[in-house]
Amino acid sequence: MKLPKRIFPDDYFKKVNKCTSQTESLPFYIKECGYCNERKFVLGNTNNFSDILLLYPVSGVVRFTKNQTTQFIHQDNIIISACNTPLIFTRATKNWEFFYIIVRGSHAKLYYNLIRNSSSVLPGSPLNKILDYFIEAADLNFNKELYTDMRASLIIHNIFFELYNISYNILKTKAITPVQETVINQCLKYIEHNYKNDLDIDTICNEVSFSKYYFCKLFKDHMGITIHQYVSEFRVNKSKELLTYSKLSINAVAASVGYKNPLTYSRAFEKSMHMTPSEYRKNF
Repeated sequence: MKLPKRIFPDDYFKKVNKCTSQTESLPFYIKECGYCNERKFVLGNTNNFSDILLLYPVSGVVRFTKNQTTQFIHQDNIIISACNTPLIFTRATKNWEFFYIIVRGSHAKLYYNLIRNSSSVLPGSPLNKILDYFIEAADLNFNKELYTDMRASLIIHNIFFELYNISYNILKTKAITPVQETVINQCLKYIEHNYKNDLDIDTICNEVSFSKYYFCKLFKDHMGITIHQYVSEFRVNKSKELLTYSKLSINAVAASVGYKNPLTYSRAFEKSMHMTPSEYRKNF
């Protein structure tokens, strides 16, 4: 599946919506949003239960601390949390860029409670539409017009729907049988140990002794992406380590992670990261 060509803002910014009474009567409304690269980003010091944070990292890694628990958040992992406790984001790599939206509205808490989990993190993917909705929200010009706020409400509804879809699929895959889960784990380990070699779907399915059609469907239901997409993302992530910590040429990096053709590697990397391997090396 080809990723959409996304256009990011030219500059970093924050926008505050001067809400009217009509705005506040909507199912969802945007209180504040932005596109930022701050070294440290903190919300929740006022302990506001009505504010819901939606945050989408588009590059880099950040330490996310909530309730004295810290975890590392990577690109495309979506944060969703009520701002009833301090939420602290501290940049862990040279650069960290993110979109964020603070949401309120008559339906905000209800939808949040349908999606929330103990970690406040949901696994995203550049293949879904969520990032496009964040970009669309960031492009809004808040001017006290009800039309703009109604459009914002629809955007937030779409984000919540996509997040609910992710949550639903996670719950559904928890019902997977032990045998199926063992086979999925066997597949993931096989990819981890053999990503440098030729890997095609037939080889992987033969390794786990499942039919191609059945296992491909099982894998996508469990992981949310196809086997081919998983292998590509795994190789790209491995290559990011080499680009950051080694002096290997781009061609050598491509070969080291299983790509015989450097052009194929560059295209896969750009689809995943929205930048070339050379640009990534320069920035990270």
